[in-house]
Amino acid sequence: MSRIGGAVDVRIACGRTVEAMPVSHRAHVEALLAEAAQAHATVVAQLPPALALSVPVDAQGVTEAIDHLAVAAGLDAEARRQLIRPHAVNPAVMHARVFGRAPLSRDTVLGAFVEGARVRADALTALADAVGGEGLGTEIRALLTGSPLPIDTEAPEVVDELRAAYAAHERAAVLIADRLDTR
Repeated sequence: MSRIGGAVDVRIACGRTVEAMPVSHRAHVEALLAEAAQAHATVVAQLPPALALSVPVDAQGVTEAIDHLAVAAGLDAEARRQLIRPHAVNPAVMHARVFGRAPLSRDTVLGAFVEGARVRADALTALADAVGGEGLGTEIRALLTGSPLPIDTEAPEVVDELRAAYAAHERAAVLIADRLDTR
């Protein structure tokens, strides 16, 4: 079995293609999230412990899910770019523009994770509004505000709060995918 675009290519033992079956948006989003989680775990396991602590979360799956959902919702290329444009001014990017390759402080790294999460939360709520109108938008906003982003990147609970917010983003992406599947 192999993925081809938004379908699964199912082959029988003799190698003959039986039928390409559509994959639901939910299944596709869940696969993106699972693949990204596995990739993050693999990378973190290879890092020295002190460095691994500086990569507490990974947004690759949510970012890919947002792109998939935006395409599925019918957003054109410019509208999709508008969803991610704010990533260009997160703390890590700004630090690199000013200081080049100088090492980032823990506060700057965590600030970048928080700002990235804020951008993705805005993108998810915009997608929810586009896909399901006010009802889905309200549901997604409630989900995201239930796991708020950390305010103080020096607080001891910052990593737990960040992980909870990222998990809420994943749940939001799945809910939006579910709505797309029932259209």
